[in-house]
Amino acid sequence: MHSLISVLDLKRGEVEQILRHAKEFKEGKEVSLNGDLALLFFEASTRTRVSFEKAAKELGLNTYFVSSSQSSITKGEGFYDTLKTLEALGFKAVVFRVPFVFFPYHDTLKSLNLSLVNAGDGTHQHPTQGLIDLFTLLEEFGSIEGVKVLYVGDILFSRVFRSGVHLLKSFGAEVSVCAPRTLLPRNLEVFGLREVFSELEEALSWADVGIWLRLQEERQDGNFVPSKESYFKRFGLTKERYESFEGVFMHPGPVNRNVDIDGDLIYAEKSLIYKQVQNGLFVRKAVLEWAIGI
Repeated sequence: MHSLISVLDLKRGEVEQILRHAKEFKEGKEVSLNGDLALLFFEASTRTRVSFEKAAKELGLNTYFVSSSQSSITKGEGFYDTLKTLEALGFKAVVFRVPFVFFPYHDTLKSLNLSLVNAGDGTHQHPTQGLIDLFTLLEEFGSIEGVKVLYVGDILFSRVFRSGVHLLKSFGAEVSVCAPRTLLPRNLEVFGLREVFSELEEALSWADVGIWLRLQEERQDGNFVPSKESYFKRFGLTKERYESFEGVFMHPGPVNRNVDIDGDLIYAEKSLIYKQVQNGLFVRKAVLEWAIGI
């Protein structure tokens, strides 16, 4: 039994094993698991929630969905007590998405007889999205040793960035960011970035891969950009930038059309966004197999 809260807890061999099994699932491998899995989603989700649920059902697991409005969280119950309730009911695993940062967590894991899989906690981590992006880039390039990856947009509030930067660097990629100064974390040095760009044209001339990030308005408690229109003009993927960009681009979704990326470009030739969604199913099947089936 394993849990996945942060990519920082994964050893290189575990990452390689998950990615190898994801590839096997994509090639048609079938695995049958038994047991009950709870999906605790206390934030809105389409891609992550549906792909986890579909992955679990294809693996033979019984799934039970609980939203925040349907749970005793609304009556004041704590998250730990909710997990203990599910443990008492015989669940094997819980996939959770919560608006708060689930940290520290190591003592909680030791006190539970459950596999926990983090589907996004506040601004902390989104480990399966990081694995999906790594898997997609390895498919595209074969190896990402020396590949230059640029994150664009809301770095400050992005859990996708915090998971992805570690995984991509551990496989040899060079990672840089480009964002408004108001959307950069103060402790950028901890991420070991190659460059911090303020001008997107310069950043794109450096990059082989651009990963655009959504403005996390639900986590922002103020005005971090003057307007969405001005933000798009300076940091969005416009048609003009697309034409001159020689690499490929990604987005973890949901995409805000004409804020992050021009709406006509989301499924364009240089886009890997559709592949990211497709690969989400296979990577999450591999994560569930790793967490429950070993």
